[in-house]
Amino acid sequence: MTSPRTDLAELELPELEAELEGRRIEPFHGRQLYRWIYKRGITDVDRMTDLARSLRQVVKTDFVLTTPHVLKDEHSVDGTRKFLLELADGHRVEAVFIPDTPSMTFCISTQVGCAMSCGFCLTGKMGLVRNLTAGEIAGQVRVLAAATGLLDQPFNIVLMGMGEPLHNYDNTMKALRMLHSEHGLAVSP
Repeated sequence: MTSPRTDLAELELPELEAELEGRRIEPFHGRQLYRWIYKRGITDVDRMTDLARSLRQVVKTDFVLTTPHVLKDEHSVDGTRKFLLELADGHRVEAVFIPDTPSMTFCISTQVGCAMSCGFCLTGKMGLVRNLTAGEIAGQVRVLAAATGLLDQPFNIVLMGMGEPLHNYDNTMKALRMLHSEHGLAVSP
């Protein structure tokens, strides 16, 4: 039985470099992959043209890259955009782009549902379905940055979508480290 392919979306840069080294691939290629995925928003390995074809083949064979899929993108008159995103397992989360001045803000989810049951929040009424992985959290930001044209622009992130981020602390912190990488979106801590 073969092991499942490693998901690039779940790896911090040092983890990706170690995965490549384990395949006798120079670790600097990890930085190249990170830049394609995060800075350029490219998820199709064949479009990563500064990678050798042999490396692209290894990536296609040994790895996957899961990315939330946009089901809905609703626009408000003030420029706010509400995204309904579907995860690889079919669960759905919401993320919001708020174009306030002077900063642009992404409001992202850390859980499917929520266990807190706050009276003012509809998400709490659905209960906690599951925690999001680090890759699913960071994936929301990748999707929103690409959809809003902010891949190479500064923006803020608030963890006020679905779920309670401190109840998913480890995955939330890993996602923030991934988004902070200078070879990725370089989001300020």
